[in-house]
Amino acid sequence: MTEPPAAPSSKARTFLQRSLSTVVLVGLLSLAFWFSQPWILVALFLLLSLGALAEYFRLFPDPGFRRFRIATFAVAAAYLALLIAPLWGYRPDWYGELDGIALATLLVAMILLRVRRPLEGSRSLDEISATLLGFAYCVVLFAFIPKIFLLPVTTADGAPASAYYLIHLVAVTKLTDAGAYVVGSAIGRDKLVPHISPGKTWQGFWGALALAVAGSYLVWWLLGDRAPLLGPVSAGILGLVLALLAVLGDLAESIFKRSLAAKDSGHVMPGIGGFLDLIDSVIFTAPFYYLFLRLAS
Repeated sequence: MTEPPAAPSSKARTFLQRSLSTVVLVGLLSLAFWFSQPWILVALFLLLSLGALAEYFRLFPDPGFRRFRIATFAVAAAYLALLIAPLWGYRPDWYGELDGIALATLLVAMILLRVRRPLEGSRSLDEISATLLGFAYCVVLFAFIPKIFLLPVTTADGAPASAYYLIHLVAVTKLTDAGAYVVGSAIGRDKLVPHISPGKTWQGFWGALALAVAGSYLVWWLLGDRAPLLGPVSAGILGLVLALLAVLGDLAESIFKRSLAAKDSGHVMPGIGGFLDLIDSVIFTAPFYYLFLRLAS
């Protein structure tokens, strides 16, 4: 949702690149649902989550903050494998405590690794804290995407409906990004939070909210009875809340990059950047959407 100053032709090119990247992402998601092949969704989720985790570690210029990278990826791989295991019929009794078990396992692993080396004052705690933050941010929070997919919600005729709600979530979230970029690039003047992200403007912020709410109603209308938990009131409220959380998620990544003096997190998707740039807003919207579905159903 960045809004860099650029020449008109550059802005148009960047907008087209962003649109293409978003269409590809939503297209892969839709294909997974259309052909009833959950492995496509699983592969996409694993790629995005682990790719974002790798980019997070690369943000740190000091290699010492990548000390626990291997342990973090090992715990993340085990956590994600168990998280999606119900798709193939395996759901242990302790499945509901999986998030806490993963965080506890990673913390224990880091302490075991740290006792083998001399302490470096508060730097030792900073390394552990930064690693836990990256794991929670890139893995645990983003894991609400498959959690939504696994929810036992149904359409009006009793068919599985979680896929349709995921489409609504992703569409509204990405429309927030698009609204901020388009409006901010066209008429943006007043800085939103210049100490965090100088390119973001209040005009882009209001554009993000407007397009998100409009998009929420459009997707609700297109889905119809396939998403019975959505209605005229909930669609509007969800559009607004998801937009606010999407903006906050984008600012969270800006805080990381600005604090670490990193210009970009990666260059995987044209016009968008890396994995973190692609999912930063979804990381914050998915947990709220999951809570909504749990309460509404």
